[in-house]
Formats: sequence, C-alpha cells, structure tokens
Amino acid sequence: MAFYYRRTRQPGTTARPAGAARPPSAAVSAALDALRGPFIVADLETTGLSTASCEILEFAAVRVGLDGAAEREYAQVVRTRGAVPPFISRLTGITQAEVDSQGLPVAQAFARFLEFVEDLPVFFHNASFDRRFLEAAALQTGMPFANATHCTLALARRAWPELPSHKLDVLARHVGASEPTHRALADVRTTVAVALAASSRLAASD
Repeated sequence: MAFYYRRTRQPGTTARPAGAARPPSAAVSAALDALRGPFIVADLETTGLSTASCEILEFAAVRVGLDGAAEREYAQVVRTRGAVPPFISRLTGITQAEVDSQGLPVAQAFARFLEFVEDLPVFFHNASFDRRFLEAAALQTGMPFANATHCTLALARRAWPELPSHKLDVLARHVGASEPTHRALADVRTTVAVALAASSRLAASD
C-alpha cells in the first residue's frame, strides 16, 4: 500500500529545460544495479499510516530471476491484534473474516517473509512507507530486516519525468501492466512490470 505525496518545486528554483539530461542519483544507480537480478519486489497492506497505532495486514513478495521472469511468490494475511478498520476492508478487500480464518500472527508471517526474501535486494513502490512498517515488525518480533531496499517510485520519476503522477495505477496504464488492486500480491505483480519497464527505459536513455 503505497501512500505518498507528490513533490512540489521549491520557491526560487527553476525548471530544467525540456530534454536536459539528469545524472542519476546514487539511489537510482544502486537500484538499477540491483535490477540486474535476482531481486525481490514486495508490498505490504496495513491498517493505516502510523506504525505507532497501525499494523501490517498482509505481506506479499515476488522473486524475479536474472532473466526478469517471476520465479516464486509469497503472500500472507496477518492476524492483526486489532479489528480491521472498515475503510481498509473497502480499500483492500481484506475482511475481518479472512483475517480470522486465514491470518497468521505477525511474527510467523514476518518470519516466512524473511525466509522468502533471503538476502536479496527488495524493491517497494514508495519504499520508505513499507520500510517503516518492516522496521516496526523487526523491533516487535526481534527478527531484523537487513536487506538493501530500493524504490520503484524513484525509478519511475527518473524514467518518466513527463508523467503528471507516478502513482502505481498511473504507471500501470503507462507501461501496459495489470491494474493494482490494493491487494499486496496484485500490486507486487504490477510493480515488477513497472520496475522492469523503468530499467529498460533508463538503459535505453544512457
């Protein structure tokens, strides 16, 4: 679940001339290196925005091989301590009944997530959001999450600066990928397509 805000230009700055090349940032360069594979693309659904009062509701991840093909998938609903807020159920389609019947305690779901991702680099769309919740889960469970993380939002902004928005649904339509649904695994599959398309676009522009 990628919550983020559109960046605005600071007063006093000037727009870059159309077609002017920008050197890639260190973060974008590192992400492009990681996309040579294998790598993981992951997503979390949560019960809200704050790690202080909200919980991880669903983990999902896809392992992508050296050829850019999806090799394995992981998805797991979490049995949250609190009730699933109605607006989150409407957004994600994850109901309290599903959580009660199929959810695992966060420690168990997180352990399986860590086993799945191994020591590979992990991509998220708006990585800072997911990283905060993973760090909270690591603190809660005592299981560290030490993987290098990268942001497909930053890659997309670099690859397609002309787009008015870099939300995942906008990018999905732009690259011809499946529409995200706010279910973690569906959104991961879309993010994989965006990451690979951004990588190809940036490679072609070098």
